[in-house]
Amino acid sequence: MAQEVEGDTVVDADYWHAVRVKLKKRFGPDLLVMGWIGAAGDQSPHLMYRKAAEERMRKFTNTTRIDAIANRIVKAVEEAHETVKNDRHSNVVLAHKVETLTLPMRIVTESESIESRKVSEEAAAKIAADPKSAASEHVKMVWYGDVVKRFEMQKTNPNPTHDTEIHIIRLGDIVICTNQFELFTDFGLRMQARSKALQTFVIQLAGPGTYLPTAKAKAGGGYSAVCQSNTVGPEGGQILVDRTVKLIDDLWQDAK
Repeated sequence: MAQEVEGDTVVDADYWHAVRVKLKKRFGPDLLVMGWIGAAGDQSPHLMYRKAAEERMRKFTNTTRIDAIANRIVKAVEEAHETVKNDRHSNVVLAHKVETLTLPMRIVTESESIESRKVSEEAAAKIAADPKSAASEHVKMVWYGDVVKRFEMQKTNPNPTHDTEIHIIRLGDIVICTNQFELFTDFGLRMQARSKALQTFVIQLAGPGTYLPTAKAKAGGGYSAVCQSNTVGPEGGQILVDRTVKLIDDLWQDAK
């Protein structure tokens, strides 16, 4: 990873540091670079496939993985800037809506609870036998243990809910809509497909939240789609989509 200086401290930095350095070199030191994280709970900049081919390309261009990602972002920014730099407006609609949604929590099944209890207790036993193992076992103990707590809660509250805040901002003919989850890409596409805005930016991780998978992803399993990783399930994801689209529609209706 790249290194960035904060005061007198040198810290590791991800590819956004490289993006900032390259864009400030291109557009000036006063440029503010803010990274928007689109709906990408099932995406990653770290390749899972074609690693050998990607490594070969980096060797050809003599770039690090961080620089390779940053270069793609910078090229996209430069191309977009060159295209729209003369399309300027001084009088545009600016409107904002915020709402707290109550979403159904993902229900933990009995079999998921049994398996989670087993893993959590095994991790706790390892820590008790060897406190040094806490470095590797504590997260596992808590991660699976929380699932057991949710299952026990369901016995007295069979329809648990999760409150989450969303923001909808209209700026001219574009709209920015936020959510607190690591939202799977398909949910973001559903919002964009139904939105009245010319461009719709879906921003995830705007606050604390867990992965929110689609029904297809839940059926397939995998780290980001198992109950340990999800406070809210696919049903809640669709409610989030529908309400976000309704608030976007309201902003366009209000402006008429």
